Amino acid sequence: MKIENILLPFDGSTHSVNAARYALDLAKFYKAHINILHCYDEWDANLTEIPENLILEIKANRKREADKMLQKAEELFKDQGVGYSLETISGEPGHVLSSRSKSKKYDLIIMGSHGHSDIAGLFLGSVTHKVLNTIYCPVLVVP
Repeated sequence: MKIENILLPFDGSTHSVNAARYALDLAKFYKAHINILHCYDEWDANLTEIPENLILEIKANRKREADKMLQKAEELFKDQGVGYSLETISGEPGHVLSSRSKSKKYDLIIMGSHGHSDIAGLFLGSVTHKVLNTIYCPVLVVP
């Protein structure tokens, strides 16, 4: 099995941190690169009574919060001898991850079994459930 590029969705939850630690160990073993991704809701409410500058400020705040979230992930990977990249993207995580897997750029997706989102199934978080039903590469789910 060849593992060179790992996609790691990260939302800061305990399960996400566990997945990050597992990804780190696996990346060290395979000398793989880890792409750490955090999806966030940009707030696309269509309210005409809110001034445009306030909407832009809200969107900028959400982006800053997403970037802060990835700082937690970076603390785990910094100075560990593993190549990694950090990316924040606005969008629904299940759709973003499914789309990313179709690119065939990743050999493996490692993600936590639950996150900070609503529960879609009895045993898995909603994003994990969505990814497992629409993904195009192997997925390792970490509790």
